[in-house]
Amino acid sequence: MATHRDIGIYSYLSFSPGIGGKLKREIDDFFVEEIPVDLPRSDNGKNTIILVKLRNWETNRFVKILSRRLGMSRHRIRFAGTKDKRSVSVQHFCIMNFRDVDTLSNIRLGGVEILNAFRSDKCIELGDLMGNRFRIVLRDATCDSRVERIEEELRGRFPNFFGVQRFGAARPVTHIVGKHIILGEFEEAVRYYIGFQGDFERDEGRRIFFDSLDAREAIKHISERAEYERAMLNHLISHPGDYVGAIRSLPRTLAMMFVHAYQSYLFNRMVSERIRDGIDMRVGDVVMKTDPHGIPKQEFVKVSGFNIDKLKKLEAVGKAYVSTLLFGYESEFSGGLQGEIERRIIEEEGISREDFRIREIPELSSKGRRRNMVARYLDYHREDCLFSFTLHPGVYATSLMREFMKREELEFY
Repeated sequence: MATHRDIGIYSYLSFSPGIGGKLKREIDDFFVEEIPVDLPRSDNGKNTIILVKLRNWETNRFVKILSRRLGMSRHRIRFAGTKDKRSVSVQHFCIMNFRDVDTLSNIRLGGVEILNAFRSDKCIELGDLMGNRFRIVLRDATCDSRVERIEEELRGRFPNFFGVQRFGAARPVTHIVGKHIILGEFEEAVRYYIGFQGDFERDEGRRIFFDSLDAREAIKHISERAEYERAMLNHLISHPGDYVGAIRSLPRTLAMMFVHAYQSYLFNRMVSERIRDGIDMRVGDVVMKTDPHGIPKQEFVKVSGFNIDKLKKLEAVGKAYVSTLLFGYESEFSGGLQGEIERRIIEEEGISREDFRIREIPELSSKGRRRNMVARYLDYHREDCLFSFTLHPGVYATSLMREFMKREELEFY
């Protein structure tokens, strides 16, 4: 049974016992609404912005189906962030160089409701968010005084782990694929992406491919729902042994997720280790500055004996965050304790900076960046087992709920 340790998570910031429970037992239990950046309207704008409510739709699949219905490349439809399939989400999409707003009224897809549409000269890029609002029902939990104790212990903050959705909720395999890619092991990368089975899967096509790499036989048995895997198998049937080409047959955003997932796994390990030694700011840490909205940005200050008191005060009010690495070819280690943790994990993984320059698939290369180790939750409100809160962009609600639930098996998230 897959657990959080399989994705690099093995520490808690709070120490009281959890309340158990299960997320997403019902699709409507998990609601998320994007808080967008400013999207100015223009009657003559070249792009169309749509606000869409999706029920039980994964973002990339919605883009794929919508682009087919509109008869255009999926690359012309942009969005700010991916959302889980088993949820209800409200988010904006930009349809580039598209003015026929009336056509959208003819789109009929189950679980899809277009709430608004307008034209704009601005488009949306990944990360164009102010945050996300969540409303989550936790089922099969006992929301008693333990919740209040955990709330007191967290004090509005929690570990900024990448949640299971980053790695594949049903098949947590993307980070494994990513490591094989950066090491140039493309055959193994494809073997794991197509052939690795989740805890509750019994897919004969996956088994056949994992055991034999026989694309012709595997495609006869693999699930029709495995659209991307089938695309890779079709490529291998047409181009036997071309595993680089098979990876390139995927949408670039999906292929990039493999490398990003491995970076996320390393990050989770680094944060897990730091929590064990104490998360409080220390000399040698690298602190992220924030923008006017309090969102951490890629500007840094190294903590020294001279500035630590000032930086701790900024951290206490959400204007500074201690960071660690999303490791890549331009990454520089932290100092002090965190630097020791980072170096040890990179050595244990048997990788180097240069591995993230992927010469065979340059578009998947990653220079790396930094991410705050602790996140804050805002506008928090709870009624029994209904949790409502707002998070900054890129922060996982499941990582906050893990502190309350304290269940290690990924199936509960």
